[in-house]
Amino acid sequence: MSQAYRSKSLTRLILGTLLTMRYNGRRSRKCNQASWLESEMLIRMALCMFVLVLSATSGQAAPLNVRDHGAVGDGTTLDTAAIQKAIDACAAAGGGRVVFPGGTYLSGSLELRSGVHLVITTEATLLGSRNLEDYPSRKLISASDATDVGIEGTGTIDGQGDAFWRKRDKTYSGSSYGGTAQFNYEALPRPSFLYFHRCNNVIVRDVTLKNSPAWTVHLLRCKDARVEKVTIRNPLHGPNTDGIDINSSIDVLVRDCDIITGDDGVVLKSTEPGHDHPSRNITIEDCRIWSACNCLKLGTETHDRFENIVFRNCHLYGDSDISLERPISGVAIESVDGAHLSGITVSDITMKNVRAPIFVRLGHRGGNSPRTQQVEPRVPGRIEKVVIRNITAEHSLLESSITGIPGHCVSDITLENLRLEYEGGGKEDWILSEVPDEQVIKRYPEALMFGRLPAYGLYCRHVDGIRLRNVAMSFLAPDPRPMLVCDDVANLTAERVNASEVASKLPVMWLINTRNATIQDCTAPAGTDLFVTAETSENVRLDSCDTSGAKTALADVRPGGLVDLNLPLFRETSPGLVTIQAPKMRLLDPMTSETDADDPSRTCIVVAPSGSRDHGSALCRFEVSEAGDYEIWVHAFAPSGEANSFYVAVDRGSPALTDVNRMNQWYWLDVHHRDEAGQSAPSKQIYPLTAGTHTLQLRNRESGTKVQKIVLVRVDLKYDPDVKTN
Repeated sequence: MSQAYRSKSLTRLILGTLLTMRYNGRRSRKCNQASWLESEMLIRMALCMFVLVLSATSGQAAPLNVRDHGAVGDGTTLDTAAIQKAIDACAAAGGGRVVFPGGTYLSGSLELRSGVHLVITTEATLLGSRNLEDYPSRKLISASDATDVGIEGTGTIDGQGDAFWRKRDKTYSGSSYGGTAQFNYEALPRPSFLYFHRCNNVIVRDVTLKNSPAWTVHLLRCKDARVEKVTIRNPLHGPNTDGIDINSSIDVLVRDCDIITGDDGVVLKSTEPGHDHPSRNITIEDCRIWSACNCLKLGTETHDRFENIVFRNCHLYGDSDISLERPISGVAIESVDGAHLSGITVSDITMKNVRAPIFVRLGHRGGNSPRTQQVEPRVPGRIEKVVIRNITAEHSLLESSITGIPGHCVSDITLENLRLEYEGGGKEDWILSEVPDEQVIKRYPEALMFGRLPAYGLYCRHVDGIRLRNVAMSFLAPDPRPMLVCDDVANLTAERVNASEVASKLPVMWLINTRNATIQDCTAPAGTDLFVTAETSENVRLDSCDTSGAKTALADVRPGGLVDLNLPLFRETSPGLVTIQAPKMRLLDPMTSETDADDPSRTCIVVAPSGSRDHGSALCRFEVSEAGDYEIWVHAFAPSGEANSFYVAVDRGSPALTDVNRMNQWYWLDVHHRDEAGQSAPSKQIYPLTAGTHTLQLRNRESGTKVQKIVLVRVDLKYDPDVKTN
């Protein structure tokens, strides 16, 4: 415990004693004069003690200079032992400051002690060694179970992180909007940078931290911590180079920091399953952040609860036109390991050139790997009581989204005073693509996880209780998609939620399976064809809206009725039998048609093996003349066990995951369903259909699987596709 810390403690003790004695003395005076005089004498003695204590503790011990303990500071001599000697001497003297004067101090692992603050002066650099053997603790600076520790000064700590990464031989080749710069590099065995574990009263202030090999500042189960006026400069391609990680900590303030880094800028986590380690009373404010991942994030690891979290008055940006270097999300709020998130406030944030401004995701990894093992009961967490207000985002690439999972909704969320500008230029095909749902429940959460969404502005699914108030969304290039899409949303209020213009005949707001929705004081842009479309929705009403610019204010449509009319239609070749030539379906990128190399007369559909998993699909309408139970057969080819599955959905219902079990041969298989975890036997899918028109979607799961034909047939016909395949 440092001298200053002792001084504070003794001062509080003596002042408390004085107040108690004065109070008791006044009571004694009322009783008898002798007791009162005795009390007064004791008070005067305590005052003398107080003066003596203040005199003895008014000044800290003299700073210790690392050079006085043998540090050379020439940038080549390893100064680890000398610096550690200074730290230990400072701790033995009751704490204080260990000062680094001008110079470059090469060092390996250092361990802080209670009461010790490192001071890196303006002309000084603490340089992390490039040799992993110099890090026996696998950390540059660490402290465990310490009190009153810190790193201060206007100098620099340089981790020389490039010594612990190497560029990959194969660079990122995914979608133009996906990925991140660190995908082109891989991490070697490496140390972490600044690490505080179970520490109280932590301060990191004024220093510049650069070239961290991994996470830059990590606070694990700390209390009363401050990170102020810190500058962080890590390469945008640095793997896992988070700026500040606040892990299961309480009473933390991050203020006035300037961060450029390859991974998340400031991120709150809970990485230890099965412990009672909440994250509570954490404020991030007045920061500038450029991250090639997420600027402000809560997640990914979320094993314990988060309460009273504040992100405010920050500027989030990406000063690059290279997509891999732009922030994936400005603000990301996630619970995927069972945590309960409540009382989250995001306010007064400006963003420029991020990909997605807002990403809120309730998922459920459920212990899908040893690293993310969730304790029993393995149930999804909750996200509730979230307020996002006073947000301005310019030149955003991707859509914002708020999503839960089936049966587990994000709830009680408010978005207020938002101005969101998007690049636009979207495709009408994107509203046809099914947004993955059950198949991505366990997926790593990020704004890229769904592919491109059917809304250019905000997409909401599995949400209960959402209020949008004073929200304006616009695009720079014409975009045919709706501004707002809600799917399985209950208790929606959209008040003064407006689009600046429209670019197609699609609605401004598209509500699917939405219940109890009030659209209030909203204005339809001039030239609007459909203002609000309600698809299988209940109790949707417009209140005091200006719909003079719209042909239709509110339209109710059947399931799929908004987009299905433009799909190819296949009719029966005989009663109860429909044959679909897959290449003639509507193909959504990256699904494409190709000629079979072994049989030029055969054409099929496929997503190239290098394509994205779960992206790319084929859609059509089909017509049956009689109601009944139908089955589906698919003529397919699988080149390997890593490219042998696809999804099929009818009338936008739940997709059936079907495996192609024979390798390197064309054959007919029936559509069945196998759960993603493979915990139940596949079951053949039967589709009860009414007479009339229906929709079918075949979606890629593993790139490389090929499909030539699809047959829908009534079950009672006892159809054998190997006998008759017309």
